[in-house]
Amino acid sequence: MPTTYKIAAIGAGRPWKTEGATGFGMSHRHWIGFKSTGRAELAAVCDLVPERSQAYANDHNPAAKLFTDYKKMMEEVKPDFVCVSLWPHLHATTVCDLAPYKPKGILCEKPMDVDWDAAMRMHLACQTHGVPLMIHHQRRFNKPFLEAKRLLDAGAIGKLLRLEGGWHNFQDSGTHLIDMLFNFAGDAEAEWVLAQADARGGRKVFGALQETHGIITWRFKTGVRATYFGGKDWADLGCIIRITGESGVIEINDKGAPWVRIRKDGGTWEHPDTGGEGIHDNAAIDRGIQDFVDAVEKGRPPVLGSQSAIRPTEVIFAAYESALKRTRIDLPLPPGPSALRKLAADQGVEF
Repeated sequence: MPTTYKIAAIGAGRPWKTEGATGFGMSHRHWIGFKSTGRAELAAVCDLVPERSQAYANDHNPAAKLFTDYKKMMEEVKPDFVCVSLWPHLHATTVCDLAPYKPKGILCEKPMDVDWDAAMRMHLACQTHGVPLMIHHQRRFNKPFLEAKRLLDAGAIGKLLRLEGGWHNFQDSGTHLIDMLFNFAGDAEAEWVLAQADARGGRKVFGALQETHGIITWRFKTGVRATYFGGKDWADLGCIIRITGESGVIEINDKGAPWVRIRKDGGTWEHPDTGGEGIHDNAAIDRGIQDFVDAVEKGRPPVLGSQSAIRPTEVIFAAYESALKRTRIDLPLPPGPSALRKLAADQGVEF
């Protein structure tokens, strides 16, 4: 008989747009993704506020065991997969605490953490203990992005030359777009990063300070160049991702269907079919988690594993370092805290 996996959730905020919700309720979507495999049981829920754990269990499995201490949960329940849906500054500590229990896999919400040394620590801790770590960059599984990647890989615009992207910030929602630029570059390593960022008027998102305006440019070791525009005026790019090849261009937009367009050799725009699915469709969450389970079973790296997430994360933190030092940052980036705090302080930002 197929294995049924025990799933544990750490962090039990309310579902998006429901009473009491303070975020997107990703913890609920993580469970729904595991449920979509047809082989999962919600075994435990952990939250510092017992009422939140109870509400989560009421929504998904009233028989789930409830905890306020995730270490106790790991010892008593021994879940197969653990979902971490906490504020970013808690990600590394929690994942590093979980890794020695050696679950089959850990799913952590993006971004990896608010500091580069912390992101490295969680990545290496899971490697040390042989635990696959998935970072929730689920947009790699949205059909518009999948179709654009298929066209690129099929040679529809010739050799890849340049990548551009834009979104609201670098580290929160922006980590999705920077991750996608790496996806289109074949997850190549970056060679260097040059950036500028303005933290004036910045705000915290889930407790993490975000810059208001910035630009990052970097070169992959393959020679491909990438540029990312964050914050104010990012929409001037005219799309959220532009992929330029030797014989054409592919663009992905955020305005609605048609989500993808391609122009070859200066011809007219064509609009590939993406099945009516957009760039925010929750089906990508299900596909990403299904791939995670399949990868664990087959002993292969998951598409959304930390082995791919660590590279765009390094570029983000190198960008803050570049903006602070006003110089190009050659990679690898040495471990250390995020330069965004010092950058913001130098710009008179209180946080």
